[in-house]
Amino acid sequence: MSRRTSNLLWLALLFVPAASSAAGVGRFELTPTASYNFGGSIEGDRTEFFDFDLEAADSEAFGITFGFPVASWAQIELLASRQSTELEFDSGLFGNDFGVADFDVSYYHVGGLFSWGSGQIFPFVVASAGMTELDPQISGASSETRFSMSFGGGVKIFFTDHVGLRLEGRGFWTMLDDYDTYDDDYCCSGYGCYCDYGYDSGFTQMQASAGVILAW
Repeated sequence: MSRRTSNLLWLALLFVPAASSAAGVGRFELTPTASYNFGGSIEGDRTEFFDFDLEAADSEAFGITFGFPVASWAQIELLASRQSTELEFDSGLFGNDFGVADFDVSYYHVGGLFSWGSGQIFPFVVASAGMTELDPQISGASSETRFSMSFGGGVKIFFTDHVGLRLEGRGFWTMLDDYDTYDDDYCCSGYGCYCDYGYDSGFTQMQASAGVILAW
């Protein structure tokens, strides 16, 4: 974990308990999760190692969520999730994809969860922001830590006062480099440059997860 990511998590740990104790309501929740991550691509012009686009292979991920109560219907959450997968080259329709390198994707987020319902079933929506660590296992390459956001929803089902099941779907978006096409070879030739716009390149994944809630 980078020093910047570590500092972010320590600040959250210092701030959130104070907020929850002031509210004086709700419960703490610790939820280990097993997930399946879908998607995520890196364009060839974003890296010096390849000149073609690479896809992150769909695979399982594991993580943990710690929720601090701020109201009976709201929590502040710390989330950590890690996926160990492969970067693959997509050879197109009817072609075989082949692995290029092992690839680790780790999310470290702080967010808010808002729930409703009564009894044992509580639907919810959740949003968060933080850092993503992208770590390709390529000789000469180093890991990159970038800002990211997520949004999702799901349901909590409690079997007892202290144990429940959390089912969730969430999307993650990680900011990569700004892309200024005005200065790029794609838009420039011996006759000059013919486009003057830019955009932010992103790494986007979807995640389906299930976890056991331990509440107190």
